[in-house]
Amino acid sequence: MAWVPGPPRAAGMRFVPDELRSLAILEGIPDDELHWFCQNGERVELGAGDRMFERGQVADALWIVVEGLIQGFEEIGGQWLLVATTHPGEVTGMLPFSRMTHYPRHTVAAEPSVVLRIDASQLRDLIGVSHEMGRRLVAEMSDRVRGDVRLEQQNEKMMALGRLSAGLAHELNNPAAAVRRAAARLSEHRARLPGLVLALVRHNVEEQGLSKLERLRAQGRDGDASGVSALERGALEDELSDWLEERDVPEHWQLAATLSEAGITPEDLAEVARLLPPNALSDALAWLGGGIDSDRIVDEINAASGRIADLVASIKTYSHMDRSTEHKPTDVRLGLDNTLTMLGHKLKKSAIRLEREYQEDLPLVPAHAGELNQVWTNLVDNAIDAMGEGGTLTVRARQNDMWVEVDVADTGPGIPDDVRGRIFEPFFTTKEVGVGTGLGLGIALRIVRTHQGDIEVRSMPGETVMCVRLPLSPSGPG
Repeated sequence: MAWVPGPPRAAGMRFVPDELRSLAILEGIPDDELHWFCQNGERVELGAGDRMFERGQVADALWIVVEGLIQGFEEIGGQWLLVATTHPGEVTGMLPFSRMTHYPRHTVAAEPSVVLRIDASQLRDLIGVSHEMGRRLVAEMSDRVRGDVRLEQQNEKMMALGRLSAGLAHELNNPAAAVRRAAARLSEHRARLPGLVLALVRHNVEEQGLSKLERLRAQGRDGDASGVSALERGALEDELSDWLEERDVPEHWQLAATLSEAGITPEDLAEVARLLPPNALSDALAWLGGGIDSDRIVDEINAASGRIADLVASIKTYSHMDRSTEHKPTDVRLGLDNTLTMLGHKLKKSAIRLEREYQEDLPLVPAHAGELNQVWTNLVDNAIDAMGEGGTLTVRARQNDMWVEVDVADTGPGIPDDVRGRIFEPFFTTKEVGVGTGLGLGIALRIVRTHQGDIEVRSMPGETVMCVRLPLSPSGPG
């Protein structure tokens, strides 16, 4: 939705205890304490679509919904998304002991609503009047913190999912297009095959000639021409084209290209010609070229479909869709490679060179692999963004005493000294508006610390290193 503020709220009226007694947050509160809420609270009536407060506005009040429905919206990825719904008997806004200074989201009445507003300056008096209410609001604040953490993690996961989806779509596009093109070419060859077989039958080609054709087709299927230089292959193609043109073979230039890639020479064709009846050469060589092409197309389909299968296996391993949430022995190199596969399109698009430096006998670490992959995604994605166009991304994995250390290093401009201490703060970002949420590094640090590890940052112009340290023992090395 596009955020359009509604008209100013109505105010000035008061509640009576009977209107508040049935609310969940005030249930069981004595009447004398309810009278305090009635005398010090402000009755606010909202029409559907009216705002209650706006994101960035100074947090100046505790709000209790008495009737109706209040919805909270945040701008995520350029869109206004519903992130909170407050029902009758629930509270929102400023809470006692909260460090909130400004409202974090826009709130709007989803339907005609009535709320109780208590100014922030009266919260200390509220706790003095009703200890039970103070206890309930502290519990509400704890629930809110847990909910905000879950929301942060969910938002970051959705952002990561968007990046990975774009990358996977890009990576899948090339092999899928190759399969589609190859299938169309194979269909054309299959359509021509019956006519060529009938032509060979009409020419009464004997077994010797057929055997020679089949041996040349097998040579094209099984031969390895990788050791032949492009110059040598080009010369062979010219010789074959001249030989075929002299004998009036149709489309000799295309057939010469196919035969040269198979390593077939004019001498091979001359031997075939000696074994065939007159006028059978063109049909026989068309059958041979079509067979070699068909075999090569099948190889292309196998290679492209294998690439698709590898990508699907990578994303499955990356997300660990079929794994439990328990910490198990994990090879961090596998997670790093899968992450680099998922972000490979972004590396190519930015012309960034990738270097891997993995210790061969790297021990396994006890971890939740899916969570670690989220760490690698955030660190690699940040490194790519920091470099912009060009540069080198270096990913290292090594053992250091009782730790496994993973470095994600980039050759970007470095992190300025005045912001280096804040990069793990939630919602702090140096990226342009709409590009980053400021959640990635904070969530990465939180995940690493749940694994009893830590992240060290080293940065100077031309080199920034994020070093993740993970213990080799489940309880940490001391």
